[in-house]
Amino acid sequence: MRRLNSPFGARAALAYARLTPIRRRIWASSLPELFVLLLAALPRLWRLEYHSIWFDEAVSLDWARLGPAHIWPGTFQLLRDKHPPAYYLALHYWQTFLSWFGAAERDAALRIFGVLIGILLVWGIIRLVTLLSGRAAALLAGAFTALAPVLVWYSQELRMFQPAAAAIVWAAFFLVAAREHLPPQPVSPGRSAAAARILCWFGFVAALVFALYSYLYAAFFLPGLGLTVFLLARRRSAFNRRYILEAVAAFAIVALLFLPLARSAWTVNSASSTPGAPFADFLPNLWRQLRIFTVWYSGWPSTVRAAAVLFFAFLLLAGLLLPGDRRRDARPLLWLWIGAPILIGSALLATNQAVFREDRYFLFLAPFVLSAAARGVSALGRWRPAAGALSGLAALVLLAASLPVLWTPPLFRENWRAAADYISAYQRHSPHAASAALVHPYFLFPALDWYLRQQPETAEMPVYGNFNAPLTSEQAETLIAAHLQDLTAARRADTLWLVQSHLAGVDDHRLVQSWLDGNFALVTEQYPAGVEMRGYAVRYRYKTLPALSETAVHPQAQLFPGVELAACEIITPVVAARDVLYHPPSGWVHLRLWLRTYEGVSEAPPLFALVQSHDGQIWGRSLERAGDVLSVYPPTMWQPNEFVRVELDVNLNPLASPGAYNVKVEAEGEPGLPCGSVQLE
Repeated sequence: MRRLNSPFGARAALAYARLTPIRRRIWASSLPELFVLLLAALPRLWRLEYHSIWFDEAVSLDWARLGPAHIWPGTFQLLRDKHPPAYYLALHYWQTFLSWFGAAERDAALRIFGVLIGILLVWGIIRLVTLLSGRAAALLAGAFTALAPVLVWYSQELRMFQPAAAAIVWAAFFLVAAREHLPPQPVSPGRSAAAARILCWFGFVAALVFALYSYLYAAFFLPGLGLTVFLLARRRSAFNRRYILEAVAAFAIVALLFLPLARSAWTVNSASSTPGAPFADFLPNLWRQLRIFTVWYSGWPSTVRAAAVLFFAFLLLAGLLLPGDRRRDARPLLWLWIGAPILIGSALLATNQAVFREDRYFLFLAPFVLSAAARGVSALGRWRPAAGALSGLAALVLLAASLPVLWTPPLFRENWRAAADYISAYQRHSPHAASAALVHPYFLFPALDWYLRQQPETAEMPVYGNFNAPLTSEQAETLIAAHLQDLTAARRADTLWLVQSHLAGVDDHRLVQSWLDGNFALVTEQYPAGVEMRGYAVRYRYKTLPALSETAVHPQAQLFPGVELAACEIITPVVAARDVLYHPPSGWVHLRLWLRTYEGVSEAPPLFALVQSHDGQIWGRSLERAGDVLSVYPPTMWQPNEFVRVELDVNLNPLASPGAYNVKVEAEGEPGLPCGSVQLE
């Protein structure tokens, strides 16, 4: 052995010796577990309001606001919603709690519910793996679960998938803890082992029933969990009959409670699902699930991502195949917990080809797959300590490096907040104009309404949802026309917003949009992620100039012969030159012009708007849009002294520097008129 004779080596050895007692005290405490839980909390709390509430989350909130008296009968039969009631009930009580602090409509406050459950999931994995594979493997499994992008993502979503996964993890823990005579919390000296077992079985039943009544796919975990009983009961070539009897009783209670819901699920799913082929694309499905549970989207090149998934596949196989050094071998349990749901789902492809369609469907397997990977790292560490340390560090780095993409525009789902913000900003600068919105199809109503009701400009704005069933071309001039004519006539709105998404199967030919295009002038069109918005000028002719916004400019000068620019309003006074929300990559400046004819117009030149820097350089020009007011009602048709409302979108150069820019309106061949200024960001 080499001796450390240098002064530096001696000081390093002395420092290491002094730190050893500290490291041992830290290891003997709960600080490592607390650190992992903090590691879980940080990414889950990060930018909670970055993503808009999307349609599925709006459905959750719509159910939660109804209360238990409506949630239970409305969801138990699975007719009005395909998910059972437990999560909606839990969200209802969380929202009620937040209402005491005036935060029941804050996205971040609502999502803290999922964050807390996500941290609870990580704690459950730590406790479960500690029982099965020891503390070191448990801390690593907890760290993997804390940093897994898919689990972070669904911790920030107001849906039942991650809460169901957490409940399954705790059900597995209670099942193992009952065999170990360990309760969920340390037992006082006076408490008997029987009482601890009862507490474990109560926790097992409660957690499993919550999982089943939150998410039906949780039932795929039941067979593997049932077989776990016999693996846990066997020790030293003998079975603990008492444990088996207690487990059978607990499973019987769960089965009795779940049976009514299972019958509803079987009836509904058998009638609505499309059959496929059993075990279709089995190996590609396995690869895809492993990618989902590890680096997920990541944002990396496909070859880099494939290499990362291959690395986790190696760790997973090591965890499932290499022996351990504990008195209980966790490998059979992991095979059951991971393999049984995958096999059941693959077999059920025969009755429903969409079993694996969405990334979230088998989310409850992610903690167990990551635990198996952590066990693989531990197994490598027993073989070669350096290999274990490097592989564990590499896995943590890969997971952490996969997180930033979660809060970037490519992962926007349906940005209903952006849609509502645009309508609200439009109304804020339109004191003269009444507006209404048509959400199409109708089932999207809760998503837009959630945000419109939170803003004073749109809190009382009428929002309609007239169409839900599939529409046919034969209905264009009957059902569709009748509904839309009644809608626009009844409210006397100046502007109607058509906000649409999920048209497949409901309005494949865009019949509602086509009718509106044919009957009203187009004001603007915006494209938040997953959503399409079209504003229509139901009214654009006025006898007198209405009350305008305080920032309106009144040139009252000739724009071209026979037509005066009476006023100009910049509806978007502050705009990002490079847009990421509505129509990447360019921001749009929205203008409203008030034009008046003072004599007949025989020929109207093209009209456009410009955004210019102070030196006259052009940084934006208005878009030509078919179906706008100038197309539907050209100046040659205008009546003397009537005011006509014309709206334009100026497409900006995304390279424009931040600062104030002038807005100018021109008719071809004419000098043009100033129309105020806009601030570019």
